This record gives sequence, C-alpha cells and structure tokens, in this order.
Amino acid sequence: MSFNLYVLFDWWPQILSAFGTTVFYFIVCSIAAVLFAIFISILLAMRIRGLTTILRIYITVFRNTPLLVQLFLLFYGLPFIGISLPAFLCALIGIMLNEGAFISEIIRGYIESVPKGDWEAGESLALSRFQVIRYAVLPQALRDAVPAMTGQISIVIKDTSLFSMIMISELTRVSNSIYARTFDTTGFLISAICYLLLFLILSVVSKQIEKRFKVKR
Repeated sequence: MSFNLYVLFDWWPQILSAFGTTVFYFIVCSIAAVLFAIFISILLAMRIRGLTTILRIYITVFRNTPLLVQLFLLFYGLPFIGISLPAFLCALIGIMLNEGAFISEIIRGYIESVPKGDWEAGESLALSRFQVIRYAVLPQALRDAVPAMTGQISIVIKDTSLFSMIMISELTRVSNSIYARTFDTTGFLISAICYLLLFLILSVVSKQIEKRFKVKR
C-alpha cells in the first residue's frame, strides 16, 4: 500500500466535495439526533403509561440492530410499500433514530441521577412534572451529560461512511470510485486522514464544551 500523489491531484475536486458532504451530513445528523434524543428522554421522564413501553421498545430495537440494516430498510424497503424517500432523508432519519436511541438513554440516566431534592423543590412550587423537568432537571442533566454525549456523537462521523451504500457521494463512496477506476488505495488513505481530522477537530471542540459547562462541586 502506497500513497500516490497523482491520484490526489487528479481526484481532488471529488475528494473535496465528498469531504464537504461528509461534514454537512455529520453536522445535520448530529443536531437532529441530539434534539430527537432530548425529546425522547423528556417523554421517558414524564412516565406516561403505555407511551413509556412504546419508547422502550423503540430504544431496544434501534440500539440492537445494525445501522446499515436500518438504512437499507429506509432506502430500499420503504418503496415496496409505496413510500420513496430521497437518500438525504433516509440518512437523516436513520441516524436520528439510531443515535437518538443511544443518546436518549444517556440523557435519561443523567435525568434520573438528579437529586430527589431538586424534584421536590420544583413540586413544592406547584410546578407540573413537565415544568420541573424542563426548568429544573433537564438543564442539569444536559450539562452533566455533555462528555458522554460528545463521545456518542463522534460515532456519527464513522456512521456517515455507511451512506455510501444508499448512493450518497461521501468520502467512502468516492474512495471506492477511485479504487474501481485506478486500482489504487490512495483514496482510502485520504479518506482515513479526513476522518481522523474530523475526529481531532471534534475532540478539541468537545473539550471546550466540557470546560464551558463544567461545574465545580
């Protein structure tokens, strides 16, 4: 395996475009997954009979089945029942449901770890359970969950490589195209470097976020 500069020079427009696509999908899908996870964790904390059971089933299913299978069902399976979604929506929904299940469990754990006294303080002010969660419990839980959430979000970077299987021209798909035409593995090396670069950037950003929200106890 060697690094061929000629491949980089010949394919740099496609590689640059694919890198931008990967970054775009990572940002959009991460935001969607976090927002969806917060929504799910709030519903779980509400402890609504029946709904909680449904949500637990959803989390169990999506945490214990491969993301690739979920993407295939969305992109290739839904057309069999008359529902055709563009690749972008399939990717977005797939990551939102899959990573949302993991992140919602992280947030739920931190919600449950909030001291009982904080719940009782909110209830003593005649606040509803939803208001207690929104104003007193959730802010604390999200602040404490930042390190775990950023760690889970980093997985989305690797998840984007699966989008090549549903016809999205991100880094992995372009690397495959380069190899198919040149039989040179330089494209894969470039992709690995790009993924590593994204991880390093996310790591730096995560550390800054953790410092920003860290509370001395």
